[in-house]
Amino acid sequence: MQGINNIMTKFENRFFKVLSEADEFTPDEEAFTASLDDGTDPDEFSADTPDINDVDETAMAAAEASTAHQAEMTRQLESWVSDMDNFLHKLNGQEGSIQSTLATSEADTIFDRMKQSEQRKITRVATELASLAESFRGYLSQTSNPAYKHV
Repeated sequence: MQGINNIMTKFENRFFKVLSEADEFTPDEEAFTASLDDGTDPDEFSADTPDINDVDETAMAAAEASTAHQAEMTRQLESWVSDMDNFLHKLNGQEGSIQSTLATSEADTIFDRMKQSEQRKITRVATELASLAESFRGYLSQTSNPAYKHV
């Protein structure tokens, strides 16, 4: 174990020496150019670093696009919930709905016949639609959650 610790200490010392010397390193462009093959353009090896302002603008544009997309999805989801609520009211509301019209229908009419055979289906569909609308409202309440964004 003692031998391994000595090796590690030597390695650490050399590593820290290399790191400290690396801070003082400045590239020698003449030596670099001299080391290239004939006909090789040194500019081919230059690294163009992006301007920090361009990166910020690109990131801002991406964030704005993501926010706009999220807002559009939220509007569409709100529209779906509204449409379901409207249809639910039309299907099973208290006044003027299909269910209330059938419930108050005169005897021996087509609506009376429909009431006898379709009331359970209407109730079941209305229950399922109300459940779906509530689920969508739950998703709607999560639209500000960053986990559902493209960022």
